[in-house]
Amino acid sequence: MTDTISLFTMKMKRFLFAVLSAFLPFLAFGQMMPDSTVQVCAYWQKGDRAVYECKSTTVTIDKDGNEKTTQASSETRIFDVIDATEHSYVLQTSYKDVFNSNMSLGVGADVFGKVAEGIVIKTQTNEFGTVQGLVNVEELTEALKQTIPLSVDAALARQDKKALKELGLTREGLIDTYTDQLCRPETITMACLDDVLPLLFYHGTRLSLKDEYTVKQELHNPFPNTTGTIQVDMHFWVDEELSDSTSVVIRSYFQVDNEAMLPFLRESVLSMTTSIIPEGVSPEEVGKELDAGIAEAHMQATMEQFSATEIDLATGWTTQWWNKRRVTITSDEGETQTVAEKEVIITDE
Repeated sequence: MTDTISLFTMKMKRFLFAVLSAFLPFLAFGQMMPDSTVQVCAYWQKGDRAVYECKSTTVTIDKDGNEKTTQASSETRIFDVIDATEHSYVLQTSYKDVFNSNMSLGVGADVFGKVAEGIVIKTQTNEFGTVQGLVNVEELTEALKQTIPLSVDAALARQDKKALKELGLTREGLIDTYTDQLCRPETITMACLDDVLPLLFYHGTRLSLKDEYTVKQELHNPFPNTTGTIQVDMHFWVDEELSDSTSVVIRSYFQVDNEAMLPFLRESVLSMTTSIIPEGVSPEEVGKELDAGIAEAHMQATMEQFSATEIDLATGWTTQWWNKRRVTITSDEGETQTVAEKEVIITDE
């Protein structure tokens, strides 16, 4: 049941990117400079619009090398400049043509479309396009509260009623649980910014064409149903061969080792077994058994992520963003991988 409801949370619980602080004071528009540096800045006006076609897939690869697509989604993401002053912008992000088909779960894409297309995110930036935060968290909270019952009803319709009763799961209880988990201001802020920050991540920076940069990033919830963060060193640099006087391409990479990942894998497994623990068995006992199993199987987990961003220097709009994240779990039984790939491309619409 937890897996079923988690399909809804995919849209509202995205935790990859965090706000990148501005490096130095910069000029008011982006350009390639004579000193082999590039400035990434917004140059927008009220009424400007950028429309993006977004696609993502998740593929699992088992120990025998067999691949299976477990999730595929697409949407049109629209950025409108609804306010512009000398020192700030307000961007409104809306959605249409939303499709999400998670092939391992039961909630239909029609439900996801109704939920996602009702979301409108308003983000404030400074004059360079550096994200400063959301301006409509309360509005988003109320909208989410209205959509949670829709998702719960769609999930329950595909479950065995007798099994649900034996597990003590009720419609009202599930709605209360997920309202409490998802409708927290910090949860909504991180979830919504995940659709905005990848396209504005480098705004407000001046980068050398020759150097590599490193910034500390907070990676939230690397596995489903986990809490907490991992601090990673994200490395990024300008791809000089693909950049020119009109656009810049910036690449990035980070990796997370087993020491940081394994506690989250353990937490994820425990959270998914909470509702099926036999009567008389405590969560502590289950945890001890899980720890013994992980040690006996010599289980390890790692993650790596690659991304590339192309930005139009005249306008400051990102024209293309690509991201690939690979999670690898190894044990005595072999190696399995989960590969999530996302692509966002600006259109002429």
